Amino acid sequence: MTINPSELFSPFLGTTLNVPQNPELLNNFLNNQFSQYADLINQKKIGVYSPAQNFSGELWYYLTPQRIRNGYQVIVYIASLPNAGVSTLTLTSDPAFPITGIDPEFVVTQVYGSASKPCTATGAGDGDYFSFMSQGDARISFTMSDTTLTITTAVNLSAYSGFIVVNYLRAGT
Repeated sequence: MTINPSELFSPFLGTTLNVPQNPELLNNFLNNQFSQYADLINQKKIGVYSPAQNFSGELWYYLTPQRIRNGYQVIVYIASLPNAGVSTLTLTSDPAFPITGIDPEFVVTQVYGSASKPCTATGAGDGDYFSFMSQGDARISFTMSDTTLTITTAVNLSAYSGFIVVNYLRAGT
């Protein structure tokens, strides 16, 4: 049994189980239960990152404790970071701005990135990897609005590929 990680899961797993007495039925029951636990825990709690909105398994309570807000995560993979200057991702660019349907309930909780320049086949030690927040690393920074992500580099990073990860909340129940 495989669970779709983009589906909401509330409750996480059923709280009441009827365990069969018959040994043959018990074996099948246990196999199904272990599969459900593995699917839910591995894919949702640990996380699935893709260019499409994924429910992260986080539930947030703030301001109004009776209102649950659901956590989501999405990535943008950039095959080649910009040469020194500015690059903009929009809803129609390639790669595209990763989130659609932003409404007043949308709240960003964390945005960060990483850049990688793998080592060459002949020279171990010539690779470079670094992480960055929206501001803070002199080599690269980015800003985000509800429809655009603007990446600014101070040096030529075209040999690097990178990820920008956005964690955010949407209205729940």
